[in-house]
Amino acid sequence: GGAVRAAEVGGPMTAPAQIDLVIFEVAGIRFGADLGQVRRIDVDDPTETVGQPLGPPARGSRALVFDIGHGHERRLAVDHVLGVSRVPLTSLRRMPPAVNAAKYSIGAWLDGDATVLLIDLIAMVPAT
Repeated sequence: GGAVRAAEVGGPMTAPAQIDLVIFEVAGIRFGADLGQVRRIDVDDPTETVGQPLGPPARGSRALVFDIGHGHERRLAVDHVLGVSRVPLTSLRRMPPAVNAAKYSIGAWLDGDATVLLIDLIAMVPAT
């Protein structure tokens, strides 16, 4: 269990800071996004899509729906939502600056032997 406990009243927390990641797949590649960015999982709707910045899904009938501000939503089509993982922040790795990655690609997490690429959903939306 990842219970957070104080050493004593007013003492320091003993558990490291953690983040909840939604883990999903697009075309066989595993991605993760901050659960705080995701409003819900729904069917894909082409009128609200951000396109296919992670590549075309093999069978993308599901979508992660996220808020882009001012009550507007966008959807990212995905093949599978694998679940939510609570991950210590110390386990996440930022993309090195030398890597010529897209601005929404922010890092990686090694989930056992599987690499999970970390994505900032809101950064996928083109500037208007």
